This record gives sequence, structure tokens and C-alpha cells, in this order.
Amino acid sequence: MPVLFLVFCMFTLSFANKHLTAGDLFYSKRAEGASRNMAKAQNVTEAIKHYRLALEDPASREEAAWKLLKAYYFLGCFTMPEARDRKVLFERAKKEGRAFLKEFPNNTELVYWHSVCLALWAKEVNPLVALNAGSAKETRDIAQQLIATEKNGDSIAAARGYLILGMAHHKIPKIAVILNWVNKDSVEHYLKKSFSLNPKDLSARLALAEYYKEKKNMDAARAVLLPVLRNKPRPEEFLEDERNFNKMRSLLES
Repeated sequence: MPVLFLVFCMFTLSFANKHLTAGDLFYSKRAEGASRNMAKAQNVTEAIKHYRLALEDPASREEAAWKLLKAYYFLGCFTMPEARDRKVLFERAKKEGRAFLKEFPNNTELVYWHSVCLALWAKEVNPLVALNAGSAKETRDIAQQLIATEKNGDSIAAARGYLILGMAHHKIPKIAVILNWVNKDSVEHYLKKSFSLNPKDLSARLALAEYYKEKKNMDAARAVLLPVLRNKPRPEEFLEDERNFNKMRSLLES
């Protein structure tokens, strides 16, 4: 009986992980054949197909959900040059992300990747559309949820929350009554907090440097960027790192 039970458990685990494993494999090859910091869509599209199939299994649904949103991010940002295509994709990602969060409200990976897709959707639509959809408040709430994990020792999730909140205060206009929570004076504090919690995050470095450049403090921007510009992109995050490094060099050169 114990042997049969063990075989059954191994079969169930294998079935549950089959599509997740295939999705991860295709996602790991997402940069193959890339040129000029843009990838071919084939591998990440295959990853999305398998993540969607993995959603059908309760044992793998939660992990598949956040990995699907992450794959949407890559598909839109690194394979789609046309704004209309990105708008359609991130509209879908926004709707699916909100549905996933109702199921798994405490999964910090899911919370974070939903916020990324939400921000990318807002970027592609009219600002009034995004405002009426409540994306600004949703972004703030997501950031605060991630920041709250700092007390539990989750520095990565908290760093992401501080980054989201800092960029929200930086990019969202302050509008009386509607967006009266926006505080431009708090931008540096939140971005520096994110950077201090996770200095390996190139996005946090870049966001802080962009803030310093806007404030005409290029010495501070250089101090943030120069320590990493000699590094090479990580193989597992090649296009993402390459794009951040290119933006950093452009910021310093300009």
C-alpha cells in the first residue's frame, strides 16, 4: 500500500508540474534569436500556452498565474513594437491579473507582476481612461501591500513595493481631491529605500538615477549607475538587463 501511494503521489506531482515545467523551459529560451534588444515571439508564446494549460490544474494554478503575467510582460515589452498590440495584450493581462488576485491575494509574485502589467496598460491608454479605471489607487494599494511584507523579512517584495510607490509619486500628477495622496517630496525617500533593500535590482537603480537627473544632480546619478555599468547582462535576464544598461548609458551620455 505505501508503495502504491508513493507511485500515485509521484504521478500526480508529475502531471501537475508538466505544463509548468514546459512553460519554464520555453520562458528560459525567450531571448533566443534576439536582435537590437527585441526578441522573437515564438518561445515566450509557447511558454504562455503552457502556463495557461497549467492554470487548469489546481495544484499548479497559483504558480502558473504569476508566471503567466510575467510572460505577458516580456511578450509585450520585448516582442511587440506596435502600441496597438501592446494595448490589447496588457488589457487582457490587467483583467486576468485582477481575477487571479481574488483567488490568491497574498501571493507577492502575483501582486507584483499584476502591478507591472497594470502600469504597462496605463502607459498605452489615454491617462483619463487609466484614472477612471482606478489604476492609480490600485497601484498605491499594491505598493503598500508589498511594503507591509518588510516586517516579515521579505526584503525583495518590500523593495518592489517601495519602487512602485516611488515611481507612482514621481509619474502620477497630483490632482486635488482625486489624487491628493501624491507627494512629489517623497519620491527620493521611496526610491532610495527600494535601492537599499535590493541594490541588485537594475530597475530601482535606473529609477533613482532618472529622478536625480530630473533634479539636475548628475553626480548622484553617476554614483548610482557607474558601479554596475561594467557588468554584463545576466544570461538568464539578458534582454531585460541589456535594456536597463542601455538606458543607463543614454542617461549619463545625455
